[in-house]
Amino acid sequence: MISGFSIIRNGDKLGYPYLEALQSLAPLCDELIVACGDSTDQTREHLVQLKDKIDCALIIIDSPWDDSNTKGGSELARQSNIALEHCKNDICFYIQADEHIPERDYPLIRDDLKKFAQDPDVEALLFQWTHFYGNFQTFVESKKWYRREVRAFKKSSELKSYGDAQGFRIPLSGGTWQKPRAALSRGRIFHYGWVRPPETMAEKSEALDRFWHGNNRDGTHSATNVYPPLLGMKKFHETPPSLMKRRIEALGDFNPFPEKPSFPLLKKIRHILLSWLERKTDWRPGEFKNYKLIKRY
Repeated sequence: MISGFSIIRNGDKLGYPYLEALQSLAPLCDELIVACGDSTDQTREHLVQLKDKIDCALIIIDSPWDDSNTKGGSELARQSNIALEHCKNDICFYIQADEHIPERDYPLIRDDLKKFAQDPDVEALLFQWTHFYGNFQTFVESKKWYRREVRAFKKSSELKSYGDAQGFRIPLSGGTWQKPRAALSRGRIFHYGWVRPPETMAEKSEALDRFWHGNNRDGTHSATNVYPPLLGMKKFHETPPSLMKRRIEALGDFNPFPEKPSFPLLKKIRHILLSWLERKTDWRPGEFKNYKLIKRY
């Protein structure tokens, strides 16, 4: 038995594919818990309508956000932990409102979840990330973008959402946190957090930035600067997940990179060398990790 959980606030207004995210997680779960913030759009109404479109139970928890909590994105973690508290099963599977589980990976993930449930040495299950950027045809592979993170874990191991809700750790006395023992799944998470038309992306970035910096940076993001070219941008050649098809068609083929980007030669050489090293050794120097990788499934 598996509990899925997530959070969302103003999903429609800010362009989150939250309904597709929840639908992609539902086939792996027996229940879905969603902490729904105090939205000013139709997010809650659309969540209610989703109940008839998925096979598992969908439980909506009304949870207003604390707009005064502007320390390091911790409001996102607080909301995630509120949803987690309502999960009734030991195996919990988290998904953020801009993430997606590709259906072609379901068989691998189901098999890995079975192994994980029977493995007493492992507290958390890692997934591999594909970060889309700018549009649905471009993704980024770079040391600045995390390549793995915890999304499933055993509630009995007492993990909680950590930091800005990127990952999960075990809180200890004295305010310290312990990284969980994790196994690497063969499954992937598609991250669409940086795929919106530039105007919507700027509005979303402004709204979220307040939970890191308060109102001190209003106007920082605009449609002209929200998508700077990045090293490690690549073309995505797979067929998109079927649940994302309608959204992709509705948004159309927008491209915030009209010209091929150019980068300083030394930065390009450094990126190429580090990418080669990672492919050959699976080592990423200086990598930030919320976990201790102890095995692979």
